[in-house]
Amino acid sequence: MRESFWMIPKSIAKRKDLSLKAKLIAGVLWSMKNSNSEAFPSRGYLSEALGTSLTTIDRAVKELVTKAGLKVRRRGFGKSNCYLIPSWQESSGMITQEASGMTNLEDTKLKTHEKTKMTTIIDNSNRYSNKYNTKVDAKASSIDVIEYFKRRVKELKGFEPEIDYGKDGRLAKERLKKYSFAEIRDLIDWYLNSEHFEKFGASLSICLSNFIVNLWKASRAGQRSISNLYPLWQGRS
Repeated sequence: MRESFWMIPKSIAKRKDLSLKAKLIAGVLWSMKNSNSEAFPSRGYLSEALGTSLTTIDRAVKELVTKAGLKVRRRGFGKSNCYLIPSWQESSGMITQEASGMTNLEDTKLKTHEKTKMTTIIDNSNRYSNKYNTKVDAKASSIDVIEYFKRRVKELKGFEPEIDYGKDGRLAKERLKKYSFAEIRDLIDWYLNSEHFEKFGASLSICLSNFIVNLWKASRAGQRSISNLYPLWQGRS
């Protein structure tokens, strides 16, 4: 979102019972939500994006949970929270936690979304757990990967790609367990300047797929031909 805008729904912006910081958080979450009304920014990313402390972020999120129907699900050690966002653009006036609940469709998604029990507890743990994530690049997150991909596509190809923050974010997080952020940036730049981009397009999931990663690794190793890796793929239309 470095080169775009946060969008705050009017029904949230005009609320007199919400603080300005809560409204800003609502705008960030609203702008980052995917087709399932989910957003996955880390607490650290929200803190950096809005130039405030983690404590302030937690208070603002708790305010949205209590007053505006936001729901937060913890996803485990080293993983960002899943924020499930109500249809704020359709609400108006004073909203209580009960009255501002998700729509029937959103409730159905919540009940079937994975097998983890839904909670509204705020994650106050460290951003990463050394015990469970010794390979994770602590200086980068999946959001950093997504933002770099978006920026480079815009710089090199002239448009801003569509992002599935759920699917792309999960895959980026998995890659960060094995590769440094610098290596992933190199992978993205290589993909965007390769012939494979012309075949598969501006998809972060494709870029981070095993297929493309293996081609990138072969390229780094100095292999001139990919025929040894994928002999049947080469030459297909």
